[in-house]
Amino acid sequence: MNTVKAINHQQAETLIRSGSAKKIELAYDIDSDDFFQLASLWCDQGAKISKGKKHFIVSLKGFRIPPNE
Repeated sequence: MNTVKAINHQQAETLIRSGSAKKIELAYDIDSDDFFQLASLWCDQGAKISKGKKHFIVSLKGFRIPPNE
């Protein structure tokens, strides 16, 4: 399974919302505020965050994208 790299917080959010990738590497220096915001929003919906070799990895396996309203 290919991992897509996000180079900033906005790109990470866009990739997660689109659901186009199942694994997203947070390939930037994420601060604690952005990390916990991302975790609280997406982990409640089924995403998982794990520590990779250098960066955190957001896994969207079994993740359901909410419909746009």
